[in-house]
Amino acid sequence: MNRLGWRRMLAFASGDFAFNLYWQSVSLYLLFYYTEAMGISAATAGFIYMIASICDGLVDPLIGYAADRTRTRWGRYRPWLLVGAVPLAIGFGLLYFHPPLEGGALVVAVAAAHLLFRSLYAAVNVPYAALTASITRSAAERATIAGMRMVFGTGAYVVVALSTQPIARVVTGSRDGAFGFFVAACLFALIAAPIMLMVFAISREREAGPAPAGRSARHWQAVFRNRAFWTLVLAGTVLIACYTIYAKSVLYYFKYVLRDESGAPTALALAGAIGLVVVPLWMLVERRLGKRAIWFVSCAIFGVGLIAFALFPPGAGWPIRLFLIAMQAGFLGINFAYWGLLPDTVEYGEWRSGERAEGLVFGLALLFQKIALGLGAGAFGLALGRIGYVANQPQTPAALAGMRAVMVLLPLTGAALSALILWFNPLRRGVHDTIVAEIAARGAAQGTARC
Repeated sequence: MNRLGWRRMLAFASGDFAFNLYWQSVSLYLLFYYTEAMGISAATAGFIYMIASICDGLVDPLIGYAADRTRTRWGRYRPWLLVGAVPLAIGFGLLYFHPPLEGGALVVAVAAAHLLFRSLYAAVNVPYAALTASITRSAAERATIAGMRMVFGTGAYVVVALSTQPIARVVTGSRDGAFGFFVAACLFALIAAPIMLMVFAISREREAGPAPAGRSARHWQAVFRNRAFWTLVLAGTVLIACYTIYAKSVLYYFKYVLRDESGAPTALALAGAIGLVVVPLWMLVERRLGKRAIWFVSCAIFGVGLIAFALFPPGAGWPIRLFLIAMQAGFLGINFAYWGLLPDTVEYGEWRSGERAEGLVFGLALLFQKIALGLGAGAFGLALGRIGYVANQPQTPAALAGMRAVMVLLPLTGAALSALILWFNPLRRGVHDTIVAEIAARGAAQGTARC
């Protein structure tokens, strides 16, 4: 089995820094930007976010399916990075552009910009994710790449969390100025696009056979019958939806409960920076316990943190920072396990059906991830409306209590249900190595038979 080596793995994984400049901005700030800077109601903002996420997700498997059938001198997946990097950068800038419109026209323009960005993001991110399964079949290298990607993603998280609101404040003189958010988005895009082009230049795919012809049904069936894939994806969907509710609560908690909006960027950046320590630790733990066990340990950390928050609500300063750090450590463990296990489900499906479908696997996985994000954001926006939240106004005691309840109840339920679903995943430690060996033996036997 050919090995990539550290230099090539590191260069490939750096792509996640670029993607997470976009993704973390959307995850941390976009809903907040809609309500606080553009003046869109929380329910409408949540609905826009939900619909865009779901539509984005519906595009993902189609992109994956198309990428599986792409054949160029650069490979199947790399050309999508080359063609899509610059349009994606432009789409991200438009996402934070405040057009001179009001009312329904503003809502339509914002929704259109969101849908455009999501479609462009899918067209580049799905092939990049599928490359993980194409550049190596080593489970150990895939786990290392997953860890490296998360370290780069953590770096992007810190940059976005620490700089977005300060840039907005410097540019506009207002903490929630719309033009300042647009300038920050343009700066992130100028950094991300060249990195994606660099990943295209340095990556090398394994040789692909001719594009499958006349086997569309078998290609899809290979995924639909893949138990390893579906248990992983459903467990991730539940957790991501509930984590999204928790994560989007944080900025509002700082602004309205703690009355310390200026402290949010530093607290979020500190929580994100802990990933630079935690992710390497999870990589070491993976060598001892395996990726599946990390999922259960991380869900326990996440759940215990939420219970502690419910019993002893943290105040401003270090208590809230320690809480955010603990939650981030738990979520990073789950994220590491997810992206480490997902490429392994490709071989599980190939072992069961004889069909290999990297792009479709990653496209469907991202579909459910986007659905989860959309549902989480939509539920959060609706919840804010139900508890009586009013933007940029002092909140009632009932609304403040509601914010705390929203941060705890659904995320805690999601962590428990996610762990239960993953219990039925067949990719226990050592199983993937056995599967890869059996696939190789089949290929050798078929080659001998043809001779």
